[in-house]
Amino acid sequence: MKKLDVLLMALSGLFPIAGVMKLFPLTLSLVVGGLLFLISLGSYYAKRTHLRVFSWMAYAAFIALLLLLRDQYITTSSMWENVKISACIALIPFLFRFRTYAITIGLLGLWGALLWDVKQAGSLEVLQRIMNLTTTERMYLLTFGIAFLFGGWLGNATKPDPKREKQEKANRPKQRKNRKRRRITIPVPSLPKIKIKVPKLRQQSAAQQTTRLHESKQEESMEQYNTMKQEEQNKGTEFTLGETRMERRKNKYNA
Repeated sequence: MKKLDVLLMALSGLFPIAGVMKLFPLTLSLVVGGLLFLISLGSYYAKRTHLRVFSWMAYAAFIALLLLLRDQYITTSSMWENVKISACIALIPFLFRFRTYAITIGLLGLWGALLWDVKQAGSLEVLQRIMNLTTTERMYLLTFGIAFLFGGWLGNATKPDPKREKQEKANRPKQRKNRKRRRITIPVPSLPKIKIKVPKLRQQSAAQQTTRLHESKQEESMEQYNTMKQEEQNKGTEFTLGETRMERRKNKYNA
């Protein structure tokens, strides 16, 4: 549907072109083309953003266009009055949230009839027939009415259920809360682990140094103790060996 609105915005530029080519009154072509552009622009943004302001803009321009086509000999003062009236009437779709599908399909049907006649005639002068929409060109009015009603039915058929919308709105805050909690809990555990590991490594390194010093001291003391024992044993062996020699000498002398 949004692509159709863009197409209608592009087609609204044909009226100013016809005015520049002097196939259509210039001021009237600018007014009609501007209103058609505003209708399509408001309908496009109403479908895209789902805001009431744009639907109000589309319906206000649409009602102003209908009032303009009803009166062929309109003046600037009467045109401003029509704009004020259309802005007031457009408050009804603003309050009740009317969708713009009917406007889009209705204008699409009207443009289809106009472009078919332009192709048959081979000139943009056929666009002047839109001003006789309510008098002589009743075929345009009939196609526009049928397309408008079909668009209104299509808008109601594709309208979402209010129960589903309420359920989705109720589930959205829960999903957001869960997402926030997950974001908070994920990075927290990694922080204290780094802080706790650093002093433990330092303590272990200090303890290892102290144990190494104690072991080196114990080794030195054990070496000293062993050397002392060996010296004492050597002295004792020398003394005992001396006694045995004396005994041997005594035995020899006695013998």
